[in-house]
Amino acid sequence: MKKIVFLLLIFAEHGLSQKINVGLYFEHVVKKINFSSNTGSYMIYCDSSFIGECKLDESILITAQENGMKLSMGDRIILTKKAVFIPNKYQDYFQIKPLIPELKSRVYEGELHIETTKNNNLKIVNYIPLNDYLEGVVESEAGVGQTFEYYKVQSIISRTYALKNWQRHEKEGFNLCDLVHCQAYLHKRNAAKNLVDSAVLTTNNKVLVHQDTSYAPTFFHANCGGEISNPEMVWNTSIEGLSSFKDPFCTHTKQATWKKTIPLEKWSSFFSKTYNFPIQDSTHFYWMTNFSQESRLSFFIHPIFGIPLRDIREEFRLKSTFFSVSLIENNIVLSGRGFGHGVGLCQEGAMNMTKQGYRAEDILNYYFPSSRLESVSFIRE
Repeated sequence: MKKIVFLLLIFAEHGLSQKINVGLYFEHVVKKINFSSNTGSYMIYCDSSFIGECKLDESILITAQENGMKLSMGDRIILTKKAVFIPNKYQDYFQIKPLIPELKSRVYEGELHIETTKNNNLKIVNYIPLNDYLEGVVESEAGVGQTFEYYKVQSIISRTYALKNWQRHEKEGFNLCDLVHCQAYLHKRNAAKNLVDSAVLTTNNKVLVHQDTSYAPTFFHANCGGEISNPEMVWNTSIEGLSSFKDPFCTHTKQATWKKTIPLEKWSSFFSKTYNFPIQDSTHFYWMTNFSQESRLSFFIHPIFGIPLRDIREEFRLKSTFFSVSLIENNIVLSGRGFGHGVGLCQEGAMNMTKQGYRAEDILNYYFPSSRLESVSFIRE
């Protein structure tokens, strides 16, 4: 029986207020950032001591150094091992912009905790109430212009995913990161803010669970190309509640099909060097350059060759593993379907379903038929 941990939660108007800690700019080695307040002011603590405030439109430079970091606040220079920025008011926003390396700025709410790693890089972590985090995730994952019903769908599956994977980055000192490896969390406050915030609040505490009340695996992707993928095809393991089935709802959307052209020499070299594939043999050469995939497969040509389609996708940066191959002159032309791993909920399919009048509950039942909706007031693990 799974261990259940009850955490004290305060139910304010913004819902489930257990704070989640999210690592920002996780895929980058950040050495220097600029912090500024977009609304209100932020109290600043260095090594647990209050050292001042960052007021509206003021900025602070934070630079990683050996065994610590330097804060530049106007004429003041402060050396510290950890800096914490806490808003004076709930829902105030701050902006951060990495300068080394130079990356796009982002706007978030909640607290910002910064410290240096063993390699003298900056570890940047956003401490934020769960539902406020979900607003940023739904914005990042679904974008603008979606229906309110779809934002409800994304809110529920993203909340479930966050709680199920709560300790994914425990070793790094936070819960989740900002990448699609966890869930995209790239900004707050865009043109869809009111609808997104309302959808998160309307679905407050709602998650998908299995019959044993454990959190369901709510994987999602942009477009399945007309067929949901079996997890075994992607990750070599079965996942309870997820299986392959035909999905007609996304087949006429913008990412349902794609094409990519690859020089024959590059294509042949990959198979020869990586898999010792006998490209000089006429029969094998034909198989390598003429491959049809009417339904989703796991392996290229045949499993006997041991060439996973996911390896080809990674090597050539393809949108999906759901593709067919043809040879045109000296080029390989890939005719593909879908965008993403194909497991779980198809976002474009679900978006289309809402436009056809399906409710959020109908859509969740369609993509996760063995799960059910439940309201939670505690975090299970």
